Amino acid sequence: MFKSTPLIVATLCLAACGSEDKPNNDTANSTAATTETGTGTTGTGTTTSTGTTTGTGTTTGTGTGTTTTDRPPPAYGLSNNTLFHNDVDRTYRLYVPESYDHSTAVPLMMNFHGFGGTSNEQLSTSNMRPLANAHNFLLVYPQGTRLDGFNHWNTYPPGGENKSDALDYQFVDEMLAVLSADYNIDASRVYATGYSNGGDFSHTLACFLSDKVAAIAPVSGSLWTETRNGCVVDHPTAVMSFQGTRDEVRPIDGIAGYMLSVSAMTDHWRDANNITGDATLTEYSSSGMDIERYQYDGGDGDVQQVHYIMNRGGHDWFSFSEDGADMDEIIWNFVSQFDQDGLR
Repeated sequence: MFKSTPLIVATLCLAACGSEDKPNNDTANSTAATTETGTGTTGTGTTTSTGTTTGTGTTTGTGTGTTTTDRPPPAYGLSNNTLFHNDVDRTYRLYVPESYDHSTAVPLMMNFHGFGGTSNEQLSTSNMRPLANAHNFLLVYPQGTRLDGFNHWNTYPPGGENKSDALDYQFVDEMLAVLSADYNIDASRVYATGYSNGGDFSHTLACFLSDKVAAIAPVSGSLWTETRNGCVVDHPTAVMSFQGTRDEVRPIDGIAGYMLSVSAMTDHWRDANNITGDATLTEYSSSGMDIERYQYDGGDGDVQQVHYIMNRGGHDWFSFSEDGADMDEIIWNFVSQFDQDGLR
């Protein structure tokens, strides 16, 4: 189904992460992630912390659901936030567009950095703020924790060969509870994308936090074998993915015993969504790559899967266009069509 080229497999980190190259920033670095409105800290449930956001005073998340009048004033713009979870100060960057108000439930997009990266670097690489402004959604760039000196996302539960003990998808669950207390989020329209290890983690969230995540769009990421083995999906889940044929870190053919091939990953999500038909293939060229776009239709709830094979593409957050849309817009245009029931 998919073409591949011989690859030299990079040294593997058995923490379900893997070392990786920096993403392609040819166009992304033109918009730096420096504008901020303030900082904040929040806490829920058994976590304890408070803090401030510029212009709003003290804010404390409860994670139990609030009315419009219970919520603090929106912290518009870009803010730094801290959540004390599992005895660790976890951080994330939140962007709230000026168009947001508490009276209307809005979608939320999470965007995860790669292994060794930061939330700020991912914001620079994949700056979705103009899209959030145009389409009125909240945007979150979470920060991973250190493993052997490098930031990472733990893509399956601790134990066995997994070197990481980070409770990352539990952190995301707690973060969503905090945000849902402070903002009017459409719980049926929470999405995840990410680069490399962050793309892997998008698969993790779709499997282990299925009740919270409606659709995912991993970039140069893989579905790990242990994640697949423990995957439980309780609703139709739209999936878009991007994979380069010259990617030596997340090979298109996978790594036996660790990462599924793109074909096996596709089959997993087809089975989960009860998609039985063949893909519609569209081929075109952009930014020096010959691109194969495979679209699968007819899943439960009319959910779709779209998988891009970037011939001559490496381990990148790809810079290309399709019908005038760039990478970020392609992702948003896809995931935003779906909620937890399928096609909206």
